[in-house]
Amino acid sequence: MLQAALLFWLPLALIPVSLWISQSKKSRNGQRIGLILLVIGLILVLASPWTVPDSPSSAVGNLFGFILGPSILVLFGLYLVAYSGNVPVGRLSVGDKYLGLLLFFIGMVWFSIMHWLDLTPVLDSGEINRFWLIFFPNFLISLSCLCLSAGIAMLVLGDNRSAESKNLFFMFGLTVIFILFAMNIDSSDASSNDFRTYVWLSIADLVGIMLGSILAIISFSLVIYSYEKRLPKPKSILPPTKDELKHSAKIISSNIGDDE
Repeated sequence: MLQAALLFWLPLALIPVSLWISQSKKSRNGQRIGLILLVIGLILVLASPWTVPDSPSSAVGNLFGFILGPSILVLFGLYLVAYSGNVPVGRLSVGDKYLGLLLFFIGMVWFSIMHWLDLTPVLDSGEINRFWLIFFPNFLISLSCLCLSAGIAMLVLGDNRSAESKNLFFMFGLTVIFILFAMNIDSSDASSNDFRTYVWLSIADLVGIMLGSILAIISFSLVIYSYEKRLPKPKSILPPTKDELKHSAKIISSNIGDDE
């Protein structure tokens, strides 16, 4: 337990803390320290299958090692497509859009090889990583929802963003096709029935998160509304006196440099 705490859980907790430290703009040393701690924490988490092989927590490090590459490709490709159009800040070139589509496609192919071929995350015991069965359906459903909502938002709220929205709709369709194939075609280590079960559980999780977030927002709004409703109405202040007007005019004239 002590080895797992020092070699896995502490580095895992170090990752979000170091990300927060690296975003500090007051000191460059703080940014460097945050990046160094981030790399150290990530390396220790990825090495957990070897540093703490007897701990069940090492399955998370095993999963990170498998999904890190394709996840970065898919999400970075989505970012390049979304910001390569008519955006006022941080606009990317048109070539980045095609690079983003290519990276997204490579990431999805990588995931398909992991799912249907012999690259599925498997533990040393020969058992499929249980966290993979939880992560992959959630990732695919979340990715499809993100592409669909971003594409609709660009059409409704964006200015001349139809090209980017079409690309996002294409990504949404590709992800949905992937989900349908995985729900009907057995993989090398899991049946389509098992994947179908995890898909419905993932949908239930996402619906629960959405309903919980909506209820939390409604509850927060009701508390603020009831609190502000009980507050007394603000009293009207008295108009300024002649001395206050003269003092204000003196300050204004000293800053503007005009006698009037």
